[in-house]
Amino acid sequence: MPQSLDWLDGHLAHCADLLRQERMPHALLVTGPTGVGKSAFARSLAALLVCDEPAGDTPCNQCSACRLFAAGTHPDYFYVSPGDDSSVIKIDQVRRLGEGLALSHHGAGYKVAVLEPADTLNINAANSLLKTLEEPADKTVLILVTAQPGRLTATIRSRCRQLGIGVPAESDALKWLQGQYKGSQPEVLLRLAHGAPLRALRLAEDNALEGRRARFEALVGLREGRTDAIAVAQAWAKDEDLKGLRWMRGWLMDLLRLRLTGSQETVHSIDLVEQLVPLAQRLDSRVMFDQLDRLNRLLRLENTSLNRQLMTEDVLLAWAGS
Repeated sequence: MPQSLDWLDGHLAHCADLLRQERMPHALLVTGPTGVGKSAFARSLAALLVCDEPAGDTPCNQCSACRLFAAGTHPDYFYVSPGDDSSVIKIDQVRRLGEGLALSHHGAGYKVAVLEPADTLNINAANSLLKTLEEPADKTVLILVTAQPGRLTATIRSRCRQLGIGVPAESDALKWLQGQYKGSQPEVLLRLAHGAPLRALRLAEDNALEGRRARFEALVGLREGRTDAIAVAQAWAKDEDLKGLRWMRGWLMDLLRLRLTGSQETVHSIDLVEQLVPLAQRLDSRVMFDQLDRLNRLLRLENTSLNRQLMTEDVLLAWAGS
């Protein structure tokens, strides 16, 4: 299992049991929050399925199929994701997948296709994939991986067996994170990642605590007239996954919790609680609700053609002028 993600072992053992009983479903929908190891699970299951001689719950790692899979050249393994120039999986990709799955097997194992993130299938690609799901070939398994299964069409979801991967126990997650990350405040990182260990590790590697503090100080500067909204928007628009705006949404929710309850126990952003408390006391709850509504509306348009910088400017100018 990549990175020794022990909390996935039970899920893999369950699938290995299905394989031994010849009850492996032709399509699995692997769901769960970001950062719990869905991708690692899909790859581990694919390795098991293509193996010529599985050893219990794991591939043998010795047969020619295992060697080809490890080298990334197994002809019965397909990985489909959005291209470098696109945010969606397109119909041509799904058609090529169908053609590959229709060819004869190259080994004793299964043909396996992993589609990730499956919720990025555009409507034409989803319709094309549906044909493959409705007419499954022998010894073929499709693994659809997504953190947002609700974005998939109901027809696709209904033709897959769902396998949900949740966050591990906090003690297990913290033990794993401390084994991967030797820096300070692992508990804070895990809390910010909603308990998802891989997400917490990525926050650590991205120096997220420092980045969050800088962005929060920029927001306070906007409110106090010390910072230029356009300059801040230019910087934030370059963020991967618009993390500045997503962090801002979390801070607004924490500010509302503080304003409405007066309790720090419900605050999620424990890295900034000392700065959030005085700000919550100064802001009107109606202003915070308005800003939160604006953010939610714009973030729902993230994957559209809307200009990222204009989106960010709209939010920050409204915040500065509220």
